[in-house]
Amino acid sequence: MKKNALMSMGILLAAILLIILGIGGKLYMDKKQFHNEMIRVVKSNQAKNVLDKGLKNLDSKALTPEGVIKSYEIDYKSIEHNPMGGINGKLYINNNKNLYVTFILGIDSEGKLDENQGISSYSSELEMILREAHNE
Repeated sequence: MKKNALMSMGILLAAILLIILGIGGKLYMDKKQFHNEMIRVVKSNQAKNVLDKGLKNLDSKALTPEGVIKSYEIDYKSIEHNPMGGINGKLYINNNKNLYVTFILGIDSEGKLDENQGISSYSSELEMILREAHNE
C-alpha cells in the first residue's frame, strides 16, 4: 500500500509541476508577443513622425545639417509598457549614449498614436548643448 501511495503522490506532484510549467510558459509567450508588438509600433512610420516632431520641439532645426540633433537611434532594449498606457523608450542622439531623450508613445481612444505625446525628458548633457546652441 505504501508503494501505491508514494506512486500516486509522485504522479500528482508531476502533474502539478507540468501545470505550473505550462502556465509559466504561456505567460512568458504572452509577454514576449506583447513586447514584439510594442517594438513593431515603435518602428512604425507613425511613431517616427511623433518622435521627429518631439525632437523638433527641442531643436527647431533637428534632423537637418544645421541642427544640434542630427540623428537618433532607438534603443530597442529600453522599450517597455507604460503603466498608464502606451510605450516608454529611449533615443540616443548623434550616436552618443550620453546624449539621449526618453519618450512616451501614447495610444488614443481610436488605437492610434497620440500626436501630442513624444519626448518626455532628456539628458543634462543634451540640455547643455541645446542651451549653448540657442544662446548663439
